[in-house]
Amino acid sequence: MNKTTRRIISGLLVFGCVVTGLTALNHISRKSGDNSMPVSLMSYEDEKPIIILDAGHDE
Repeated sequence: MNKTTRRIISGLLVFGCVVTGLTALNHISRKSGDNSMPVSLMSYEDEKPIIILDAGHDE
């Protein structure tokens, strides 16, 4: 395979990977709720407490 063909194929492969990654990120961001926020942007003071209800059946 000559150098030009190899560069075209590798460029198309990288382009395909970038498009696939952007599509996955778009799908993930659309799937998350509208009021969600990344954890890295929150401080511990702003975090809401999580309450876990347990039935207590001694399992």
